[in-house]
Amino acid sequence: MSVFAALQGLPSLDALVSGAIPAVVAITAWKAPCGRRLSSSLSAASLMVLAATAVNVSGTTEAHFLFFIMVPVVALYEDWAPIATASVIVVAHERVLGFFAPGHLYNHPAATAAPLQWTPFLSGLFLAICLTSTLHWRIHEHARTEERLLLDRLARQALHDPLTGLANRTLLHERLSQAVAASAAGTQPLLVFCIDIDGFKPVNDSHGHAAGDRLLAELGRRLQACIRAGDTAARTGGDEFTLLLPAAGTDTAGPMARRIMEAIAAPVHVAGTELKVTASIGIAIGSGLEDPEELLERADKAMYSAKHAGRERYFIHGTAITPGDQGSLRVHPDHARAWARYTRSLRAEIDTAKTKGTLPEQTRGPETARRTLESLLRAIDHLHPGPHHAELTLPHGTALEEFIFHHDLVQNWAEALVTQKILTQRMPATATQFWTELRQTLTPSQPPTGPGRGNRPVIETFPLS
Repeated sequence: MSVFAALQGLPSLDALVSGAIPAVVAITAWKAPCGRRLSSSLSAASLMVLAATAVNVSGTTEAHFLFFIMVPVVALYEDWAPIATASVIVVAHERVLGFFAPGHLYNHPAATAAPLQWTPFLSGLFLAICLTSTLHWRIHEHARTEERLLLDRLARQALHDPLTGLANRTLLHERLSQAVAASAAGTQPLLVFCIDIDGFKPVNDSHGHAAGDRLLAELGRRLQACIRAGDTAARTGGDEFTLLLPAAGTDTAGPMARRIMEAIAAPVHVAGTELKVTASIGIAIGSGLEDPEELLERADKAMYSAKHAGRERYFIHGTAITPGDQGSLRVHPDHARAWARYTRSLRAEIDTAKTKGTLPEQTRGPETARRTLESLLRAIDHLHPGPHHAELTLPHGTALEEFIFHHDLVQNWAEALVTQKILTQRMPATATQFWTELRQTLTPSQPPTGPGRGNRPVIETFPLS
């Protein structure tokens, strides 16, 4: 600016001052320890002072276009403060200098003769441009805000269960990985709770899925109320929940489990009906050296132990259960494994037949029977290899009784489908021997019982599908 002023014929001192003033304001905006709004206002002031100096030095009407050129630059701050600052400086410059020294602003005879008529026109035009820029900025700001809210909503939907509002599996795994890493770096363990709702299926069957959904939503709120601010409650299945408690001591496990069971057991009033359910809980204690999936599996196994031991209780993995706690069966490992292989092959063939359309799609069987099957298969997988007999840990009597009844229905149905050449899997003799021994664990006073005993099997109750 000083060079331009000197070229216009101003004395050296005046030229130096004309460039120093906007420079000082710009340096202040850049270096001063002030907030963003004040800094942007000072920057806008330096630009407008620079433009005003250029107008004064040139003394031409056309130089006023510098003000208009600066408006888009000031609008880049997207804040009303710098735009307001620029407007005040320009209007003050036009009104004051236009009144006292119009010759410094205009080289047009009509303008110097009637400056008070030109000044409002130029000031009003500048203010209109500033107002348009502000409106444009506000429209874009509103669009960005709406976009940000939409993205936040989509992100929440991607990471949370829509029914309960709790974390879903994706968010749980992310936080569990973070908690394991933090536990490995520190000294405090972490706790993982696997919670299964006892008696949820009868609620759906008797009161409808809408009542079941409201029950799950209420249970989700109760679980959220049981945990600390930094903990995570997640819904990981239909009636399964998982809690992650980072930096929680082992002495927290028992009291927290009892607190959860009390919260779940309290009646829930839905549509004038009082619903009551309980919870079976498995707990895994992590030291930071485990894989996150391993911790979830440990908690899941402990939950099944609690389920099989009679429900409405909790077990801690590693200390929860032994064969003597819930009964065992001395089996030949090869026979048990033959039954496990046959059962898995049959399940796979049924799924394939449904996919091809040779079997109709059916609903899942009782969740407890399916879980008992999964528990038995896992227990068989952990039997020691070799020809010697081994002790196979069995589920609680009630769960085993229910499973045997439903699995008998499945077997009868599967054999009928083999006869019809819809399925091909037949139970080998060694697997039949294991199944016979398992059925004999029920005492004569406890024959397999269940809905529809003696009637034609109902496919929807099959745990294999």
